[in-house]
Amino acid sequence: MNKLKSFQEILSVGYIYLIAIGILSETFYYKQIGVNILSYSGILDVLMSPIAKLTSSITTLIVFFVVLFLVFQLPRFLVKKRAKNWFQKSFKLDENATNAQVESSLLKTFLFLLSVSLFGFFIGTGIGQGFKLADKIENDEIKYTDHVTFIDGEKINVRIVGVNSSYLFYLKKDNKTVQIAPIGGVVKSIENQ
Repeated sequence: MNKLKSFQEILSVGYIYLIAIGILSETFYYKQIGVNILSYSGILDVLMSPIAKLTSSITTLIVFFVVLFLVFQLPRFLVKKRAKNWFQKSFKLDENATNAQVESSLLKTFLFLLSVSLFGFFIGTGIGQGFKLADKIENDEIKYTDHVTFIDGEKINVRIVGVNSSYLFYLKKDNKTVQIAPIGGVVKSIENQ
């Protein structure tokens, strides 16, 4: 029961952490293209942003679950090897610690490494993607392959740079400013290429 409670606490703190770095990632991305995303985000967008980022590609999702599995299983495996020389050189742990204490210490270390890695991933992708898009906008290298059809029948070729539950963010040809359109009651259909 105690391990289950500890696991639930780790998941709760982990999800709050993911939300925080998801917000930062989105903020860095959109800020570079001139949009204050927090002004256009609802609570659902904030809660779903980390999940959306992790599930954006199958490779990212698989890598995340493999790493998560290793973070929780590796301490159990390594505790069995604590008498080995390589283990004692790699991990400076108290020799009088019980196996449970060593496992707990290793788990905390791996969770810290995971949190640093996730911070780097989210913030790095937010900054990198925003910088790349801003550079393409500045150098007129945008390809307008997406199509938006509005309720009034107008259909335009655009480059969609973001979507959340309420708004569509896009670029129109010959305009370097990101356009923002509410989806509900304005946009009839969106075609991403």
